[in-house]
Amino acid sequence: MAVFVALLFVGAIFFSGIYKKRKQHDFAFKRLFKKTSGRLTLFGVISLLLLTFRYENIPYFAMRIWLFITIFSFLYFFYRTLRAYKIDYPRERDNVNRNMHIKTESKYLPNKKMR
Repeated sequence: MAVFVALLFVGAIFFSGIYKKRKQHDFAFKRLFKKTSGRLTLFGVISLLLLTFRYENIPYFAMRIWLFITIFSFLYFFYRTLRAYKIDYPRERDNVNRNMHIKTESKYLPNKKMR
């Protein structure tokens, strides 16, 4: 479990670096994956707390059900992020590129007259 917590923190740092590089030129990536690094850090902190509670045998917090809930919620988060990257991201990237093309075309058209 300690290795899992360490991987979560390393993954959050790694993804934060990727996000900082790509957010400047990729608006779809910026919109879809803005909270991913923070959520990885949150899962790491919660898992670390649960691991500490389990080690210290603190009643009610050391129950395995909390650990299972955390792991299943992380798996659900991982599934949603992977699905967003494989399915939603290409569609959103094409949509943003299409809209950027429309904005540059319409930038040079005359505006409506004000009354």
